[in-house]
Amino acid sequence: MPETSDAQPQDAGHIPMTEEMDSAKWTLPPMVPILGALVGVAVVVALIAFTTRATPVVEGAITRVAAAEQEANTMVAVQVKLDNKIQKRLWIKDIRSELETADGKTYPDHASPAADLGRYIQAFPALKSAAADPLAEELKIPAGISYTGYTIFSYPVSKAAFDARESLSIRIEMYDQPILVLRQP
Repeated sequence: MPETSDAQPQDAGHIPMTEEMDSAKWTLPPMVPILGALVGVAVVVALIAFTTRATPVVEGAITRVAAAEQEANTMVAVQVKLDNKIQKRLWIKDIRSELETADGKTYPDHASPAADLGRYIQAFPALKSAAADPLAEELKIPAGISYTGYTIFSYPVSKAAFDARESLSIRIEMYDQPILVLRQP
């Protein structure tokens, strides 16, 4: 007759609970290598974010605004300064504006054609103070150059309502570049 003992042989599927969960030391990986790996990943992500960030293409500002009343409308000449910050020419595709009046209403408009700007300046001398070179669609601004130009918009508000405006924004869309939005309160 075979000899029996109280100790049963252990197989891999039946490990006692006391050996498996007796301390955190045996179940958690070492912290130093994990922290080192997290720091390494953070450094790589920061380097990639820093080297691939977008650089400014163009900077601009509304430098002058002149308005003249025309019956039930207001003609507005807006002078804009654009600084091309890249080594590639900028090509203007579209120029639009939006007037927000004090009562919260908004009035959009498209820029007047460059061929009409001279006529408007002659008809409304008050607009002359904002005159410069025409800022027009299809205008090409050479690489690294500053350009000061103006365009004219018309809004169906009185000059007093325009003067009390909440804001005036100009949206200049360029080919192959982000849209530039300029605001003046």
